[in-house]
Amino acid sequence: MVPEEVNASRSAADRLEDCTNAWLDRVEASVEQAHAMLLTPVRSGVPHFTGEMEWAWRERSCLAVKPVMTPRLAALRARLDLVRSMLRQAAALEQAHEQSKTDCVLGYTPTGLERAL
Repeated sequence: MVPEEVNASRSAADRLEDCTNAWLDRVEASVEQAHAMLLTPVRSGVPHFTGEMEWAWRERSCLAVKPVMTPRLAALRARLDLVRSMLRQAAALEQAHEQSKTDCVLGYTPTGLERAL
């Protein structure tokens, strides 16, 4: 390989890594904002969070994950699992609030999923 080709391939790898880090930064920030929002009674940020996750899904093709990123990705996955659980609970509470107006009952399956009885 010619030195220019080596530099070009290294440069391309660096760009992919930069793209991946930028993607991770944005997703981590969105997850943190969603987590903070779900700890308050205001839920106006949910559509923004949903839009950010849709963006992250569309932009995933530019990612180049390296083994050194494993701890960061594991932490992000754990945080996403927590936010997903909080979103389900918020939805269940909202559904229960709406059902209380109509005298419906909110029930739970053995796996914890909400279901109107």
